[in-house]
Amino acid sequence: MKKKIWIPLLVVVFLAIFFLPIPSGVCEDGGTRAYTALTYKVVDWNRLCGYETYEETEVVFFPDNFKSLDQLWAEKNPEISADESFLATVLQVNKFSLLVEPFEGEKERQSSSQISFGTENLNTADVRVGDVVQVSYEGGIMESFPAQIRATAWKVVTDPRTRAYEGVWLEKSEEMNWNQELFNHVKITRIYADCFFARPAIPAPYEIKLNGVLSEEWCVGDQIFCEYKNTYCDVELGRAEADIISVGPSDWAPEPGVAYKPVIYLYPEEETEVSVNLTLDGALTCTYPFYGEGWRVTASPDGTLTDEAGQTYNYLYWEGETYAQYDFSQGFCVKGEDTAAFLESALEKLGLTRREANEFIVYWLPLMEQNPYNVISFQTDRYVDAAKLEVSPAPHTVIRVFMAWQRSDSFLSLPEQELSAPQRVGFTLVEWGGTEVK
Repeated sequence: MKKKIWIPLLVVVFLAIFFLPIPSGVCEDGGTRAYTALTYKVVDWNRLCGYETYEETEVVFFPDNFKSLDQLWAEKNPEISADESFLATVLQVNKFSLLVEPFEGEKERQSSSQISFGTENLNTADVRVGDVVQVSYEGGIMESFPAQIRATAWKVVTDPRTRAYEGVWLEKSEEMNWNQELFNHVKITRIYADCFFARPAIPAPYEIKLNGVLSEEWCVGDQIFCEYKNTYCDVELGRAEADIISVGPSDWAPEPGVAYKPVIYLYPEEETEVSVNLTLDGALTCTYPFYGEGWRVTASPDGTLTDEAGQTYNYLYWEGETYAQYDFSQGFCVKGEDTAAFLESALEKLGLTRREANEFIVYWLPLMEQNPYNVISFQTDRYVDAAKLEVSPAPHTVIRVFMAWQRSDSFLSLPEQELSAPQRVGFTLVEWGGTEVK
C-alpha cells in the first residue's frame, strides 16, 4: 500500500522538476522576465528596440532554455542587438552614471547633444570631466533630455585618430573668412586621421578645427605652436576652422596676475533688458561680446543673452590684467590627480549649478591636473574690490566665484577655507573666473 502512495508522489516531483518553471532572470531594459524549467524557458520580452519597446511572450525548449537572455535576444534580433558605438566628451561624472556629449559627426548627436547612461554594471575606469570616451550600446536612444541609452561597454580613449572626421564643423560663408591667424599657441583636444581640434592656450572662447594630418609625435593634451591659412570663424558659435601649415612645440604659460575667463551669467525671473558695467583695477585684454562702453543685452530666465544685433550668447566673457594681491592665508592643497573631484565638491558649496561647474572644470582642469599639487584659495573681497560690477536692474542674488591657485611640488599645510553661497532668489547673477599666481 505504501509503495502505491509513493509512486504518484515521485511522479509529481519528477514532473515538477522537469516541467515547472521558476523565475530565473529580470532585465533592467524594460522589465523582461524569464521563467526556467529543466526542459523549457518562458520569456516575457519587454525590451527597448529602436525607438519602441518589443513585447512578446516566447517559449524556448531544451537545450536553448539554458541560454542567457542576452544570448537569446542576440539570436532573435541579430541586427538590432548588435552594439553601436560613438565617441563623446564627458560632461558629468556621477556615482552610477555618466553624462556625455557626442562628437560632431556622430549619428547619435542627431538625437541629442547630451546622452546619459548607467555604469553600475559595467567595468569602471578612471574618467574625468573633459575626457574622451568610446561608448558601446544596444537598442535605441530614448527620446528625452538628456537622451538615454543602454550602454554595454565604455572606455576612455586618448584620441580617435584612426578614423576620419565625418561632421561639418562650419557652414562656411564669405563673412566668416578672416584670412588671418586667430592664435598660434593651442592645446590639442582630439585628433582624427585627417584633422585635429584644439583650444587656444591663451584663453579665448573658441575651439578650432585644423585640417591636415598630425604626426604621431603629438597627442591629446599637448600644447603646440601652429601656423595655418584659410581661416574661417563663426564668432557666435565660438568655432574656427583652418588648414594647417606647420606645427611645433609651445612653451606658452599663463601670465601671473591675469584674470582668465571670468564669465557672467544672468538669470532674471522674466525677459529683461540688462546693462552690465565692469570697473577693473587694471586693463581688459579680451571681451566677448565686445564690451565697448558696457554690455547691453536682453536676458531670458534660462540664461540666454541677446544683444541689439540679435546675436545670442550663453554668458558675458572677459579677461584682464589686475593689480589685486590675492590672499592665501586660507585654502586647500590638493593633489593634481584629485583636482577634478575637489572642484566638483567645492563649486557646489559655492553655489554653482552643474552646468556652470562643468564649464569651470573643463576650462581649468587641463592646467592643473598634471601638477603634483595645487594650492587653491577662493577669493572674495579682494577680487570683488578689483573687479567691480554695476548691473541695472540690480540682481537680487549675486554669486561671484574666483579661484586663485599655485602649482606646488610638495604638500603645503594651511587652514581650510570655509565655503558657502547665498540661496538663489529672484534675478540672479553668477560669475566665475580664476588666475594662476606665481
